[in-house]
Amino acid sequence: MNTVSFSTLACPNWSIENTIAKASEFGYDGIEWRGGPQGHVQPTMPTAQKAVLQKMMMDTGLIAVAVTAYTGFVSPLAQERQSNLDELGQYADLAAELGAPYVRTFLGELPEGTLLDSSLYEKISDCLHVASEYAESVGVKIAVEPHDDFVHVSTIVPLLNRVQQPALRVIWDIGNAFAAGEDLEVGFALLKNRLAYVQVKDGRSRALDWKLCTVGEGDVPLKQAFELLLAHNYEGAVSVEWEYAWHPELDPPEIALPAALSTVRDLLTAVQKESA
Repeated sequence: MNTVSFSTLACPNWSIENTIAKASEFGYDGIEWRGGPQGHVQPTMPTAQKAVLQKMMMDTGLIAVAVTAYTGFVSPLAQERQSNLDELGQYADLAAELGAPYVRTFLGELPEGTLLDSSLYEKISDCLHVASEYAESVGVKIAVEPHDDFVHVSTIVPLLNRVQQPALRVIWDIGNAFAAGEDLEVGFALLKNRLAYVQVKDGRSRALDWKLCTVGEGDVPLKQAFELLLAHNYEGAVSVEWEYAWHPELDPPEIALPAALSTVRDLLTAVQKESA
């Protein structure tokens, strides 16, 4: 059975202690810790706070799936790219300290007038190569999340081809891929051999009409996605990404997270039984 976790994007108002307690109470296996200024964890967090987090995770048997940074590498300014690279290195150190195997990064939103050409791919690749080398040296991996102007997996493939570093991986965000109009089977085929972990959300419609909804009640073909994962013998984490921090009109985490866990576990169990 896959590890099922949730991103703390779902619970921006919970303390670290409450987040861990609720994760254990609901029956989750792990937590994807959100970084950034509004997240639960940062490289600058006090040592005592990190120690509390580590002890509580150990006591409850929960695992840290990833630490998520908000870095990107599309700036035309070398100094800005280096600043983001330095920050990602600090988050890699934090992930290692918290026992998380991955540190998430974005690639970024293209500045106006910037083309996604071979020159830009080279600049991004250089950053990812350095980041991956450093991550490997501290025992973690970089997990690129398809997002913004890189939401289609096909835009990330050139980077994977350029950076043949085993510590560079890609997150499969099933909901984002579907919302962007990507065929799940095609997208999965492109990233399956460099897969970090999986993010799950649900919604109705696509593109500009996309609207988030309760997991299992939308249009995202989650069962098909889980069938693809099973066929690939994927045994990693499946992380619920309930975007309550961005969309406070959604159900609060007390309601949404237990419901999402039940749905995801039921779907995974059904897919496994059908394949037996």
